[in-house]
Amino acid sequence: MKSMFQIIAAVVCAAVLAACGGGSKTPAVVVVAQPTYKVTETVVGTGLTAETGDLVVINFVGYLYDSTKADGKGAKVESSVDTGKTAAPFTIGVGAVVTGWDQSILGMKVGGKRTAILPANLAYGAVAHTALPAIGSITYQPIPANQALVYDFELVDVTKAVLPVVVPPPTTLKIVDTLVGSGAAAANGKTLSVNYSLYVYDGTRADFRGPAVQTTVGATPFSFQLGAGKVIAGWEQGVPGMLVGGKRTLTVPPSLGYGTVAQPGIPANSTLIFDIELLSVQ
Repeated sequence: MKSMFQIIAAVVCAAVLAACGGGSKTPAVVVVAQPTYKVTETVVGTGLTAETGDLVVINFVGYLYDSTKADGKGAKVESSVDTGKTAAPFTIGVGAVVTGWDQSILGMKVGGKRTAILPANLAYGAVAHTALPAIGSITYQPIPANQALVYDFELVDVTKAVLPVVVPPPTTLKIVDTLVGSGAAAANGKTLSVNYSLYVYDGTRADFRGPAVQTTVGATPFSFQLGAGKVIAGWEQGVPGMLVGGKRTLTVPPSLGYGTVAQPGIPANSTLIFDIELLSVQ
């Protein structure tokens, strides 16, 4: 890293060359040397581990990286410790903070402390930041563009992410009569008129129904001859025995539905849910 004296000297030389009419008119691009990303565990915690999706609470102190210092810590640029309050809670591992924070805090245990050296691409990159307001007699330095930083982190608390409970779909045809009809019975060879709504099975939902893929409700009913191979096997096996006026829900495994062949709105190997109302039997 260039010292301030070297930078000033370079500016003076450039000015002299310009005054003499020499040198290039295109300013040279200043390349800022970057340290290697490094995390040091200074205190191993004993509490919950911070994992992707968890809500974490931390204390932190940030410094400009200074290669002349043994610990790399130059002037202070920000600190939750100085405020007497922890940083606002945030979700770890999802990009809610700069990449270097996500990488450095993941895997910490509550009560633990880490020091991280962050090259600029893991911190604020090419974006410069003005100095934060002083807190009493404590002052902070601005953060130049492409500036490497050093952070001391303390993990104060972890609230584990609440993962949805996923209920696996049934592997065989499931038949549930929600309303028993009182008319003629559906049987092979008969032509049936039905209303139906089709959903892709979603094991995270209470009723297991994802968004509706198809429905005839409010439109033209669907007619077909039962037993003629005009509908999926799940219907051929699940509709017989319905009575006109009745309603039935079929949960159809892929083997009795569309199998490995995707359909519009239906991924391959989907379990399907049909809500069927039998309107007439001919």
